[in-house]
Amino acid sequence: MNGRVYGMVVFGLALVLLPQAWAQGSDAESVLKAREAALVAHELDSVLGLFADDAVVVTSSGRLLIGKVQVRVWVQDQIERQQREEAGPRQTQGNKLSWAGKVYRDDWQKLGVSPLEVTQDAIVDGGKIKFFNTTFTPESGAKLEAARKK
Repeated sequence: MNGRVYGMVVFGLALVLLPQAWAQGSDAESVLKAREAALVAHELDSVLGLFADDAVVVTSSGRLLIGKVQVRVWVQDQIERQQREEAGPRQTQGNKLSWAGKVYRDDWQKLGVSPLEVTQDAIVDGGKIKFFNTTFTPESGAKLEAARKK
């Protein structure tokens, strides 16, 4: 998916999901921290339990995942690759949280590029992640692409 179409999809999804998400807020940070901790602990069901049944995920590679069946495959892949995330300070606007962070993975370590820097955002509603997006910084995207070509 090219960058412009990808951006339009993310923006459109945020417009659809954001109005539903204004009511909560303080709980959203704890949901995201629980996701990060469960991912490190390799607790697939715990991670998955934090996502809404109709969750929408846009992966760092640009894949669009909808619903728990697709999200499960993505989370299982993260666990198998020993993924862990370091989130920077999160900015909150209603239930939408945005932050910069670092993602560590074994396969990227083998390529000599771990961690990679990302920007992430999420919408949490009713204690569940409704929307989750990860985007490589331009520098990290280029670094990973170059390492994969070697």
